[in-house]
Amino acid sequence: MAQATTTDTAHSKAGHKDHGTKRYIVVWAILLICTALTVWTGRQDLGGANIVIALVIATFKASLVVLFFMHMTEAAGANRVVFVVSLVFLIVMLLGVFGDLWTRNPMTLPTGSPPPALHTTATE
Repeated sequence: MAQATTTDTAHSKAGHKDHGTKRYIVVWAILLICTALTVWTGRQDLGGANIVIALVIATFKASLVVLFFMHMTEAAGANRVVFVVSLVFLIVMLLGVFGDLWTRNPMTLPTGSPPPALHTTATE
């Protein structure tokens, strides 16, 4: 019994909080709902919004995992700074990739097919 109190004291001295299972079950349920939403929106034809919706849902799910399962809500200031900076770099990288695709000549896009206007002028 003395060992259990020693462990409890060491646990409380380390600054760890005792998390109930209700918190994790709620976050898990939200993650399941977001996964179902991802599957449902992936089967819909929403045009160019599909990729944006998928990225928003994925970012939200990743944030939940980091905040609750990786205990970022109780993390020290330096850990929070690292997390926010990594999100900023992710946004910068995505804007760079999509900015490149939005400003390219249609012939150099991954589809590789010329626009319909070029097909009609080449065959006439």
